[in-house]
Amino acid sequence: MLRVLIYIFPVIINYVSGGVFFITAYRFSDAGSSEFLITGTMAMWAIIYSLTSLLVGRFVNEKRAPVMIINAGFFLALVSMSFVLFPNLHLQYLWIALTGVGMAFYCAPFQVFMKTFEGDNPSSGIVFSTAMYTAAWSAGLASGPFIFGILRWQTGFYINAFFSLCLGIGVLMVEKLRAGKQPEAKKQTIPHAEINYSQYPDYAWLGWLGAGVGTATISIVRTLEPKLAVDLGLAKMHAGSILALVSVMQVLWGLGWINSKRWMFKPSAALLAGLCGTAGLSLFAFSTSIPCLYLAAVFYGTYSGYFYFTMVFYALVHPLKSARYLSINEAVVGLSGITGAVGGGILAYFSNLSVTFSACAVFVTLSTLHRIHILSSKKRKAQTGLL
Repeated sequence: MLRVLIYIFPVIINYVSGGVFFITAYRFSDAGSSEFLITGTMAMWAIIYSLTSLLVGRFVNEKRAPVMIINAGFFLALVSMSFVLFPNLHLQYLWIALTGVGMAFYCAPFQVFMKTFEGDNPSSGIVFSTAMYTAAWSAGLASGPFIFGILRWQTGFYINAFFSLCLGIGVLMVEKLRAGKQPEAKKQTIPHAEINYSQYPDYAWLGWLGAGVGTATISIVRTLEPKLAVDLGLAKMHAGSILALVSVMQVLWGLGWINSKRWMFKPSAALLAGLCGTAGLSLFAFSTSIPCLYLAAVFYGTYSGYFYFTMVFYALVHPLKSARYLSINEAVVGLSGITGAVGGGILAYFSNLSVTFSACAVFVTLSTLHRIHILSSKKRKAQTGLL
């Protein structure tokens, strides 16, 4: 039961971050700030998050992970209250930077933490963890913009503070329950149901490249979509709901992949995901109607679900280096967020939103072609048994 219940925690923490990403960008957009200031919110978070993630990666292990997560929850509760107590628009940069610190002390440690619950299920356990984690954090990220889109922003941060406290207390309770729990009898597994992923190529680097492009483009979507909504005269509810739908698609795909085995190594999956990403970004670039923007979110959410899932899977599946790979994952997410937010802000400032989203579509297409080439090579296909 605990193996499933722990995935409430990614829902909570990403509800907090999703709300912060949306409302900080929206407040600057609503105030008429430049695109550079708007995307700068994501860049500030990403700088601090990536640097702190690299630091965390040097110390995190199975024993320290729960303590790091508990402290992160309490710390984020204080930061959430700071947004309300010190509401100056430009002070948001300080609070979102501190949010990055708290998130870094949660993300990689939680992925190490969740892997300890998989016991003697080497392959199915990793796929289950990856699928549940993708679905859980995406559900949180979806609910954050949606809730902040319909409530006063101050109320949203009060909820953030409460949920952050719940995170810290919840992990503490899980550790106490696990300490007092009798070891379960080992379950017999069906031989053919397990796959020895250790014999597959180490694709962590491919996950980093794909997530680098993906995270850069999604940081642009998350920071400039509120600006696009304001420019088109859309209600804040629609702005938040469109962003929420991106994450809802990640939830659906994450749950759909929970029993998957080998598609992560197939070029056809990369092709379909890349086509969805390009289509979604093209719709963001040229559509002005509400239904088309929701459709853009559906397509782009399918693509983002793919690159996030594979990034986590390729890191978790390594038998010896998963903790280090997971910390690098989070650093890549942070550094790519900086690149996307700063680059997207500059490009949008000197051109327009259509050009910016179109450029994102081009980068997604190139990244997809590269991944297809790598996964299609005969040598690698022979290694993975996909010939």
